Amino acid sequence: MWLCPLCKSPLSEDGPWCCDKGHSFDVSRSGYVNLLPVQKKKSKQPGDNKDMIAARQQFHQRAGFLPLMENMGALIDAHVSARSVTLFDAGCGEGTYLSSLQSQLQKKGTTVQAAGSDISKAAIDIASKQYKNAQFVVASSFDLPVATASIDILLQVFAPGDDKTLARVLKDDGMLLHVAPGPDHLMALKKEAYATPRPHQLPEETRTGLTLVQRERLAFPINLTDPEMTMALVNMTPFTWKFNDEQRNRLVQDMKTVHADFILSVWKKSSAVPV
Repeated sequence: MWLCPLCKSPLSEDGPWCCDKGHSFDVSRSGYVNLLPVQKKKSKQPGDNKDMIAARQQFHQRAGFLPLMENMGALIDAHVSARSVTLFDAGCGEGTYLSSLQSQLQKKGTTVQAAGSDISKAAIDIASKQYKNAQFVVASSFDLPVATASIDILLQVFAPGDDKTLARVLKDDGMLLHVAPGPDHLMALKKEAYATPRPHQLPEETRTGLTLVQRERLAFPINLTDPEMTMALVNMTPFTWKFNDEQRNRLVQDMKTVHADFILSVWKKSSAVPV
């Protein structure tokens, strides 16, 4: 499934990952492989930092987005009937969505080969330590080192990516499940961060190489059960950069519920969708 990020040749996974051109990539102690060459980095440490990743991990451990993950599983059930699938999360962060969907599929008797990538080395390190039933690599979603037509179910959750690349790695009958914030997502935090907060824009309805086959909106309240959960939510979002200590402390003390709002979209390869 994996390709060399330097020459695009297939990678052997025996010991260090190697291609037939002689490029080699070591497996880390945590179990992940770094397939993001230094010359392709746009900064020294791209992606989310350790603090944001740790906050996201703490929030997910309290199941704050559990209804979202269950809804994602229902959409996969509606569009995928195969009993053996390759599941890939492009921009997987610390791996919670990938692990949740893998578990849901396995409980229904589906054999799952799970893998994920993220540009953040810190995120992939945590994912590899937490979830030993999946393979994780450091890589960019704009240049995935993944073989063409090798993925049955592709996840893209709050993550950027290149449409042509995502369509390329999908099998002809595969699906891309995209999750974006809905108009009112975490509006209480947004109102605290901005003087004139605006609703999130709806995701595009056209994408290169892909055809939209289903879209739905999911909204639900999140009960913030303790100060640690509230602080984790605050610190895992981009809004955290807007808050000073006084604002953070006030949010932790006063905010007991927040509104989650998501847009879930199912895409398939344009060539695979009947006209």
